Amino acid sequence: MRPLIENSLATRIDPAVVAALLDAYQKMARERRVGGFDECLTQAGKFVEHTLRAIEFIRSGSAPTEIKWPAEIIRAIEKDATLPASLRLLIPRVAYGMIYEIRSKRGAVHVKEIDPREIDASLCVQAASWVLAELLRLYHVGSETAVAEAMAALMRVEMPLIEILGGEVVVTANVACPTELLLLIGRSAPDGIARRALGMATKKSAPTVTKALRRLANDRLVHKAADGAFHITGPGEQYLAKAISELRAA
Repeated sequence: MRPLIENSLATRIDPAVVAALLDAYQKMARERRVGGFDECLTQAGKFVEHTLRAIEFIRSGSAPTEIKWPAEIIRAIEKDATLPASLRLLIPRVAYGMIYEIRSKRGAVHVKEIDPREIDASLCVQAASWVLAELLRLYHVGSETAVAEAMAALMRVEMPLIEILGGEVVVTANVACPTELLLLIGRSAPDGIARRALGMATKKSAPTVTKALRRLANDRLVHKAADGAFHITGPGEQYLAKAISELRAA
């Protein structure tokens, strides 16, 4: 997916800025997956800076080497009536309000405070995904189908403990079979995943997978659709969230 985004945005934005923007995004997403929430939020700040550099390049033909005062740059961007509304208003406001300020204003510590870093990191990654999807919508090249698929993939909720390695989806922790299957099924939303694809992705034996799927279906944690694809249910998402929380606490 990165080549499609990179080639599309590089038609209007300095390729070096595009590369820096995508590097920051990929680091954000990876750190969110592996539980590196502090580093995810650090990369979030860099993502916002590169987003504003990208808009400045579109606006003026050159990108500043750094953004010292994001709010000032955003005010200047908002006054530029030559820009489309999405680039002038929506992208800067999402980047600043949902990423930069969340990252910057979590300094206070309170008695019995629940650590907010995980939910902050999750919001930042989703907002960054939206920013990239919107930039891709504005400046895409190639087929409409490929672009639509890339935008949908960007907005898909990232599952923790999952990475794509060598083109394969891999669960990166040694977890019980039901948890591994829920991770893989949850990641496949909204399309679902076929039994054969599950068998190829999991590290468990075929009989173990079949038994675990039957149990998950009986407990209403997954649903097998008419086309044979498995989908995670609401109770399944709750079960998975609890399992992940227990893994991290261990």
